[in-house]
Amino acid sequence: MTKLPARRRLLAAAGACAVLVASLLLFATLVATPLPFLLPPLSLPCLPAVAGASGSGYGAPGVAALADAAVEYATTATVPQQSRDEIGLSLAVLRRRAPLRLLVFGLGHDSRLWHALNPGGVTVFLEEDPAWYRVVRAQAPFLRAHLVAYRTRLDHADRLLAGYRSNPACLPGADANATVRVRGNAACPLALHNLPPEVYETEWDMFMIDAPKGYFAAAPGRMAAIWTAAAMARARRGEGDTDVFLHDVNRPVEKAFAEEFLCDKFRVGDTGRLWHFTIPPVSRLSGTAAASGGRSPFC
Repeated sequence: MTKLPARRRLLAAAGACAVLVASLLLFATLVATPLPFLLPPLSLPCLPAVAGASGSGYGAPGVAALADAAVEYATTATVPQQSRDEIGLSLAVLRRRAPLRLLVFGLGHDSRLWHALNPGGVTVFLEEDPAWYRVVRAQAPFLRAHLVAYRTRLDHADRLLAGYRSNPACLPGADANATVRVRGNAACPLALHNLPPEVYETEWDMFMIDAPKGYFAAAPGRMAAIWTAAAMARARRGEGDTDVFLHDVNRPVEKAFAEEFLCDKFRVGDTGRLWHFTIPPVSRLSGTAAASGGRSPFC
């Protein structure tokens, strides 16, 4: 084998030494420098302080209910009856007005949700089916719910709508500030006249009408729930308006009774099968519907 000249051997050795030194320097730099130096920097906010004393648990109003609802819907196949967009329409009002007084017609898979979305408020449920009432109360005994009775039938809806104007007990009075009585008003077949006292003694900020059943002839239908919510909203004495949400407006009875008693001019939103009405108290309306040429005595 031919030997390299001495001068070339010296140059090769010097080059090898230089490569070795550079490699050692690079290795030392990698060891001594944190990894973020090699990656795009992360911009993290400061770690927040713990707001409460350790061990205080879910002490803030409504936090425990929100946690329970989150676990329920995350760990079961049960979903609320309303769609995400429909719930979002109501949630926008709850975000703005909570804590408030919320009356929900019907117990269902979404009852935990409505209870949880009103932290610090009052949420009451009215249910007409005794068997379903027992099921839901057994699963969620913390819900404030009442078993109630309806006098109406779905197959009487057309007759009730056509005939209520001839019954003075179902109509507002003649003066501009007149309301219509609900409690004890057995003379009006649309009045839920025998509810628990707390329902009449509370001025409700929001109604959610998603019951009673309204999909077969002998079902109660939602005629009385709609009329009663409209009458209570009109009688409001406190500040602000009353938000009323009605579900299943794709069905003819819900649609017709909403237009008659909740009034198109008070409808402020809709999505899917849900309509949202904001009803002012009659004390702030400028005269009666008859004087203003309104199509309905309630509008």
